[in-house]
Amino acid sequence: MNQFVMQGSFFAHRALTRDVRLLNAIAQRVDQLKQQQLDAVVKWYEFFWNMMEAHHAAEDDLLFRAVEERLDAPSEVIEVMEVEHNRLQFLIDEIKRLLGELQRKGVDALLSKELQFNTSELLKVFMGHIAKEEAYMLEKMTAHFSPDEQRRIEEEVKRKAPVRYLSYMIPWLHDALSAEENTLLDESLPWTARLMNKWFWKNRYDRLMRPLKGMANL
Repeated sequence: MNQFVMQGSFFAHRALTRDVRLLNAIAQRVDQLKQQQLDAVVKWYEFFWNMMEAHHAAEDDLLFRAVEERLDAPSEVIEVMEVEHNRLQFLIDEIKRLLGELQRKGVDALLSKELQFNTSELLKVFMGHIAKEEAYMLEKMTAHFSPDEQRRIEEEVKRKAPVRYLSYMIPWLHDALSAEENTLLDESLPWTARLMNKWFWKNRYDRLMRPLKGMANL
């Protein structure tokens, strides 16, 4: 059996999980938010929406296809996961619409209830989805792909990241990982990226995230 070396894909799941939980916590308190706070949520959500959409596109177009090509057969598990991606995409699009409506109208009981339902559903579907996906990918990658092949696939997946948010990627991951995982992440980065993150990227990301973390703890 091969070694599993695609930790980066799972690290992205940690960051997305943190964001989905954060979003749901804020949604439960959305009636308490002021206009300036709603504006900050909408600004951050644009980032989150792009990251989730790009992540799923990379899995559909690259990761899942690579597995099916190696198996030389369609996978029922992958078919289910692609359906779940569609469900997740519908939910994040709907949440984007609801946040925009709340930003324009202010406090609205019906919109708030809809937002709370959709963020709770997003959290439930996403958590079940990544548990299934990680178990399946760990099994298939270690059984059918060498470490070098896994690294090549992961490099292709990374290139699917939204260009406008590349400077956010490292601090976004750092913010969600354990100390041990952060060490693994740093070891995989060139020294220039670590330096840029320390002096510039982390500060930019913190400015985006700081208001959201405060709202989640109202």
